[in-house]
Amino acid sequence: MSLIIILLRNYKIPVYRTKKIDIYGIGSACIMIKKMVKTGVYAAILILTLAFVGCQNRNSKINPKRAADNDINSEFVYTQNDLKEPMELEMSTDGIVTLEVENLAKPDHTLPEEKSSFLSVLAKEDTDISVQYTYNTYGKEGALLCCDLKENNEMETKLEPLFSTYLSQFSEEHYKDTWLTTGLFLKKGENIFYLNGKDQTFPYCMALKITFLESEKIEKVILYPEEVSSSDK
Repeated sequence: MSLIIILLRNYKIPVYRTKKIDIYGIGSACIMIKKMVKTGVYAAILILTLAFVGCQNRNSKINPKRAADNDINSEFVYTQNDLKEPMELEMSTDGIVTLEVENLAKPDHTLPEEKSSFLSVLAKEDTDISVQYTYNTYGKEGALLCCDLKENNEMETKLEPLFSTYLSQFSEEHYKDTWLTTGLFLKKGENIFYLNGKDQTFPYCMALKITFLESEKIEKVILYPEEVSSSDK
């Protein structure tokens, strides 16, 4: 009891020696302690709220262009720097292949066997695909993204055009920020992808996400097929 009285006096609560007043003084102390605890809880909630808002503000400053980079599943991205030689690309379980390439767009009059193709799709049967792509032509305009059916015989190489689309002038600020989507029809055999530079030769880089709507009809997907064919000879 003496300890309680000392505590009450420290908080300037009047204490008298009668049992009735002692009880009143103890009750007042309890009320004050409850108020202090309640105030402490509110203060803790306010501090946590401010900390959460601060984290949200920092997260909101993420570069939107960097966020766009994550649209391509990094598990299946193949870049030229990753490769010492051409290779067959792996397809995800949902029939998607994603890749990023650096290559040369060559003039329209380039011979079929000298086209600088960056991708070859060997199809067992005719099939449809969807292609999402972004590119950087380093300020050059007039290129065509092409897909041809390639046929080889003992005498010559022939290309049957299947698809082409005009590429506007895109530069670094558009790359991985502006994406285009198109549908393509592939024929049974080897389907090659390349950029036609019209009357120019220039470098470009391109990222693609290809969805094979009937993946069971695809035999293999090869990056930089010219080099593969030349190495097989």
